[in-house]
Amino acid sequence: MPIEYDIIVDKKLVLAKGSGVITGTDVLRHLDALAVDDRYKAPMKKLVDYRTIDSIRISLEEAYSIAQKKVKLAGTFTGERCVFVSPMDVTYGSSRVHQALVDGAGLKTAVFRRIEDALEWLGVTLDMNHA
Repeated sequence: MPIEYDIIVDKKLVLAKGSGVITGTDVLRHLDALAVDDRYKAPMKKLVDYRTIDSIRISLEEAYSIAQKKVKLAGTFTGERCVFVSPMDVTYGSSRVHQALVDGAGLKTAVFRRIEDALEWLGVTLDMNHA
């Protein structure tokens, strides 16, 4: 699966990691899975790690659908702070588009190129097994 995730319950942290080519369908499936995961107890922090993906293939229409899905699930994801680690220009740009689309919907989202900056923004530390 192009987006896999784990939840570190004691840190109230979702670690989502992308691999290969990420599509709009992949992101929508990820959001649906996370929304029904019993371990997800809002408010949570979420780190989306795009450091090892090959590319993102999300059309503008899909980007709007993803943003609408996040807004629709805002009650489930209440208080979530989501950060993207996107070092490549194309993934950074796509992540910033997502940030702009959910801005104003009460969804706190940030985008960084370095994982250290993302972890600092979230206010969490990770051991080397997770970072």
